[in-house]
Amino acid sequence: MKQLRNEKGIALVTALMLTLISLTIVMYLMYMVTTGTQQSGANKRYRTALEASYGASELVMREIIPTIFTTTLAAGLSNPTNALSGLYGSLNFATTTDACLMEKLTKPSSQWSTACSKTTDAKLSPDFTLTLNATNADPFTVYTKIVESICSDKRPYPTGRCTGSDLSGYDMLDGGQGTTGGSSGVSVQSMPATYRMEIRGERSTNPQEKSVLSILYAY
Repeated sequence: MKQLRNEKGIALVTALMLTLISLTIVMYLMYMVTTGTQQSGANKRYRTALEASYGASELVMREIIPTIFTTTLAAGLSNPTNALSGLYGSLNFATTTDACLMEKLTKPSSQWSTACSKTTDAKLSPDFTLTLNATNADPFTVYTKIVESICSDKRPYPTGRCTGSDLSGYDMLDGGQGTTGGSSGVSVQSMPATYRMEIRGERSTNPQEKSVLSILYAY
């Protein structure tokens, strides 16, 4: 019997195997670079939408709702949109109906009418809608909705106003009396109303570019 020792072509096979391994490594590196770029872009877009949501939430909590309390509820009125009209025109500000907004601000959620939305989707029947301009031509639209209310003042409006805290708008921060010999602190508001709010900010031309916040707010 003759033993075969023909090794012709082994160099070609080895070269092809090394080429295949090299191509696999290159393809993996290209995949990693592409994926990293996509994730970086997605994270940037999400952070931009998140900042828009944060900005709108600050405006709602620090300006809009306090304005309603100090100008409408403190006076026993029932038309909060009148107090807001003209104040936020540059932001394309829009509110829901006065009836539902008043119910959400002055009644516990168990007493809201069925017409007032409680779903956690802020885009569905929002209470406040703000359009925030962006550096490019595509602004952000931010939807805010109160989905739950807990009142400390149980009396019905207008005798009760859901919150037992000060509604004048003046008793908020220490005016410097601590350094001039007066009061050294801020008066404690012992009976706040608590509101759970859902906020959704999204690019107006691309709803997939969005962020969602859940906020617990006490006034």
